[in-house]
Formats: sequence, C-alpha cells, structure tokens
Amino acid sequence: MYAREREMYPPVMAWFRRVLKGRFPTAAVETYDTSTVGLNRFLQGRGLHHLFPQYQSYDIFVDVTAVVRLRKSGLLGFVECKRKQIGLRDLSQLLGYSRVALPAYSIIVSPAGVTQAVHYLLNTFGRLDVLEYSSGRRLKVATWDPLREEISLPTLIPPGEYR
Repeated sequence: MYAREREMYPPVMAWFRRVLKGRFPTAAVETYDTSTVGLNRFLQGRGLHHLFPQYQSYDIFVDVTAVVRLRKSGLLGFVECKRKQIGLRDLSQLLGYSRVALPAYSIIVSPAGVTQAVHYLLNTFGRLDVLEYSSGRRLKVATWDPLREEISLPTLIPPGEYR
C-alpha cells in the first residue's frame, strides 16, 4: 500500500492521461500534480489560463489535474486521491472544487474504498444526487487498484458511468 498520499499521484496521473487520451485521441492531454499550488496560479504559470476564462476564481488545490487542449478551448479533469477510506468530508471537498471549476471529469479514488456511511448513502439509499456538481456532471467514486494501477471498475459509483 502507499505510505503517503502523494505516492499515488504518479500512477494515477499516468492512468488518467491514458483514459483521457483514449477519449480525446486528437487532443493534447497532460496530467499534473497540482496538490501544492492553487489551480489558478498553476494554469497561469503554465500559460494555460487562456483556455479557461474563469481561471482566476480557481483558488483550489486538486491532487491531480488533467488539461485536455482542444483546438481553441480546453477541458479540465480532476482526481482526488485518498489513502484511507473515502468519507463524506472527502466527497464534499471534491464536490466544492468541481462546482468552482466545472471539470469535464471529476473522480475520487482510494485503495481502501469508501466508508460505510458513503456506501449506505450512495449504494443502499441511492443518493447519487449528492454527486452532481453541474447539469449532467457527477463525481465518480472508485477503489484504486495499486497492483494494476487503475480503478477497479466493479467498485465505480455511479456504476456504468465509465465514459
């Protein structure tokens, strides 16, 4: 397992880049560790701010950020990594980040899965509405498989939304 959360970042970044490159084969796709810098400053420092008109409001610290550069625009993707079980506080953190920046993809992963409270909320009681951060966009929650260095598809919440 991982001794520190940041040990997850390189394999998560590689996996996320592969997934997004598969979805946007003609686009430039890069993933970055943005855990220690505000996303607004990061985008400006990399000269990517012109792709995101509202970038100045992105004073958020996302663990892994993907930038998909299309012809004249860009898309963001977020992954939050947790070593321990994903709890309601963790979901709330990513939900807040996602409501601010409106990424095309927003995922939270942990090799330890989710807490019992999150399992009950999402699976037993079907409260998938709490994952919505914009019209038609929801957080994805999954267990990270450290051996395969990718998410475990059977654990994906909401199920079947791996697109």
